[in-house]
Amino acid sequence: MAHYELDPKQPLDSKTWEAINEFSLWLHAQHELADIQRGSLERIKNIIPHRISMFDLVMVGADGQTDYIDPISTTMDQAELDAYYQRYAAMDYTTWSFDLYHLSVYRDLDLVDVERRDRTPIFLEWMQPQGVYYGCGATLAAAGIPLGTVTLFREHLAGDFTGTEMRILQELARHLSLRLHELYPTGIVEHDGNLKDPVADLIENAGINPREAEILQLMIDGRTNKQMAATLFISESTVKKHVNAIYHKLGVSNRMGLAALLLPQAAWTHSTHRCT
Repeated sequence: MAHYELDPKQPLDSKTWEAINEFSLWLHAQHELADIQRGSLERIKNIIPHRISMFDLVMVGADGQTDYIDPISTTMDQAELDAYYQRYAAMDYTTWSFDLYHLSVYRDLDLVDVERRDRTPIFLEWMQPQGVYYGCGATLAAAGIPLGTVTLFREHLAGDFTGTEMRILQELARHLSLRLHELYPTGIVEHDGNLKDPVADLIENAGINPREAEILQLMIDGRTNKQMAATLFISESTVKKHVNAIYHKLGVSNRMGLAALLLPQAAWTHSTHRCT
């Protein structure tokens, strides 16, 4: 079976770039994680043909252990999706081959030889019954923070994912990583079983008003006072007034203090899981 070399400079045609740009425009208008997961899978299927796919989120707990939460698929039964995370993830043949803290894309058969893969329980009991043979995946991460994984599978007759398709997946993964990092700059967190935005926690607990919340998000995005004034169509002195009010409510004195308030949630260590 011929393999296609992964080339980060693989040229893409104008039609493909148009599809990627449309994906990006849609993505950056989304705010709900489930909408991002479901909508991304639906759109990726139109760009990179495949049979089944899944998109999970990565959460790092207080003990540094990575957990894979809220997986979504638009192409497989819930029972099969649950079976993967409850049984087969722990015995997946790719678990030693990737770094969740960095964005990457790969194909299964670049990580393990086909003869060995074809004897694994995940292939025999989970992939084969669903009629799929080839797999590829992307780890979503930004600023050293793991955010999620996307997996695609397709049938034997379709052939393995090509170098061009992997380049496309790399571009889509880059946009997904940036958007998830915008929404969750210190990583995805879970409280009492409910996924929440860590910035929303700060806003709720500190009594920050809507205008201050806009300013806070722009500060987290790295905007200067001048840039925030231009974005919000207000004077720079008004921005400074809101910034000082935010500092007072959060009990910090500057942006370094604000960063320190957020950073403890990002002091995580690595554990492994299949990202396909």
